[in-house]
Amino acid sequence: MNSYSYSKNSIETKPFIYTNLFLIGVLIENFYPASFFPARPSIIVGVFLCLVSLPFIILALIELHKAKVIFDPKRARATLITTSIYKISRNPAYLSMVLFYIGLAFFFNSIWMIVIVPPAIYMIQKFCIEQEEKVLEARYGTYFTTYKTKVHRWI
Repeated sequence: MNSYSYSKNSIETKPFIYTNLFLIGVLIENFYPASFFPARPSIIVGVFLCLVSLPFIILALIELHKAKVIFDPKRARATLITTSIYKISRNPAYLSMVLFYIGLAFFFNSIWMIVIVPPAIYMIQKFCIEQEEKVLEARYGTYFTTYKTKVHRWI
């Protein structure tokens, strides 16, 4: 492993953090249903949030494509992208996932899925984002440090 790598275990958990926690929320909801909104408004808010999440991931993927970087959640990104959506958020793909997850929670009107959002965000930040930022800081030094002071982690 070089200084730009992370532990294999943390990388492999990335794609499954939201998925696994979402499934836990579905499972709890199945046994202990708990709604928090009337059905119709909840579905409308859920669809809206899912739609709002799409530009973040689409713009992130476009920028990754322009930089000839493959979007692979199991690998560290070695290229620093600071254009387009990356001027607004250092982690637009993760932000998209959070918005989509919250949208699904509203769509299914599940308080359990909402309760699981903060732990999901914490785990993504701790086990994914912080490690990715260490890689980028090691590679880009003050350029990345300056970028961090100008652009928020989430939004």
